[in-house]
Amino acid sequence: MSMRQTRTTWLVAATAGAALALAGCGDNGDDGAAAADGDAHHLEAGDMYFEPDALSAPAGEIEITLENVGGVEHDFVVEEAGDELVVHSDPGETNTGTIELEAGTYTFYCDVPGHREAGMEGTLEVS
Repeated sequence: MSMRQTRTTWLVAATAGAALALAGCGDNGDDGAAAADGDAHHLEAGDMYFEPDALSAPAGEIEITLENVGGVEHDFVVEEAGDELVVHSDPGETNTGTIELEAGTYTFYCDVPGHREAGMEGTLEVS
């Protein structure tokens, strides 16, 4: 193989690799914005915090994935929906739950005793 063919082959391979790497990048919902399907949100629960602590979603069925990176159990409860438990995760677990909500502003929190009072609370804007 000539030097020119080697460079061309390397360039094609590098371009393809970069395209594949970039295809994996994008919004996964971590910043509270809707994911590609419009209704999935990833939320990290640590020792006395949610990240992010503000979410937005379109009205309808909203999927919440709760990744517990803390040392104790955590959950995601929506106050204005009758304190509905959406999802619960033990330490090291990631679980998903859904809730049907109309447009409005909702408060979510962790209802493990003492967690909400310690700051595990956030806002969910549904439009």
